[in-house]
Amino acid sequence: MRKLGTAVAITIALLSGVRPDSAVGADIRYVPLGFTGRLTEPTAQSALQGAQLALSDANELATRKHLDIRFRLLPQDDRGNENFAINIARYYIKENVAGVVGPWSSDAALATAELYERAHIPQIGFTATVSKLTSSGRAMPFRVVGGTSDLAAALAEVAMGPLQGRRILVIQNDSAYSMALADAFVEKVGSSGAASVTRFQAGRQNTDFSAALKAAAQQEADVIVFVAMYPQVRAFLDAARRAQSTASILLTAGATNLVDKPAGDGQLYVLEFEIPQDHCPRWKAFSAAYTRQFKSTPTTYSYYAYDAASVLTAAILKSGAGDGEKIAQALHQDQYAGLHGPIRFDAGGANAHPRFTLYRFQGQWRPVQYFPAAAGRREKCQ
Repeated sequence: MRKLGTAVAITIALLSGVRPDSAVGADIRYVPLGFTGRLTEPTAQSALQGAQLALSDANELATRKHLDIRFRLLPQDDRGNENFAINIARYYIKENVAGVVGPWSSDAALATAELYERAHIPQIGFTATVSKLTSSGRAMPFRVVGGTSDLAAALAEVAMGPLQGRRILVIQNDSAYSMALADAFVEKVGSSGAASVTRFQAGRQNTDFSAALKAAAQQEADVIVFVAMYPQVRAFLDAARRAQSTASILLTAGATNLVDKPAGDGQLYVLEFEIPQDHCPRWKAFSAAYTRQFKSTPTTYSYYAYDAASVLTAAILKSGAGDGEKIAQALHQDQYAGLHGPIRFDAGGANAHPRFTLYRFQGQWRPVQYFPAAAGRREKCQ
């Protein structure tokens, strides 16, 4: 990377939220990191802002420790599209990024995985949850939240346990995430022998779920599990309200950011990644810093993206920015203090101890149960 002139270095430092070093003439390396997602959507913007705060914290730490690395983010809008994601991956490779936070969708992550692998660029996922990504034998993919296999097991436990589902309808679409999650869920429920489960497939852009709800009524479904794309949640719940569905509705991660009113007379639940630690000083500090800087409340994606960017920058500060294999090794070797608790990666790069919180809508989202059962909010604070 070319050495930057003093004026340029100061400008970049200011734009990155970092004060220039007192020794202005010091050789500072500005390390680019990628961030790719559906940046036209507010939830993706909230995630980008979480990642930006993580870089600010990492740059402040590097300044205090008199390290010569400073981070800058190169956000790109992949629109959740595989072809856009591939072009962005090629751009990041050309720009010699040290790592990528993302991609956003599982389809995009699967489409670009081999490109990043050959370029030795670690990717830290926080929304691309298809378990196949971290079980492919590649060294570069990582994920700070649970995968589809983990989420499906927890969904099955909720549907047949607290929700007492015996006739379950799963609504999915043909995205990699949705198909993998539906496959794993159906397998879990089927192997239990405690409930019957059927599937209804909708298009990725579908906003009319009347046929799906008609199928649920015909089958007398007592639980509907919605695992299609999260932007479709509102349209589905509006349809459930119009149909006066009385089935319990179970949504998946991210839905608490989108829903602010119940659907029909049924009971509305969401299984979200991780267990909030809003009683912990570090969680409170992040939330306050986010609100102060961006004049809004962080979403769940803000926290996950902060964690993803934080573990990536920590590994780079430890190993240096020039060798992606060393960065990946550092990610595997260490345990990281995430906003939801410790983060450690297994051999494939998946979160070794994924956790989930079940919420029920009662005027607002209220936590009712944690998974695994031994986990809880009153764990040791970081």
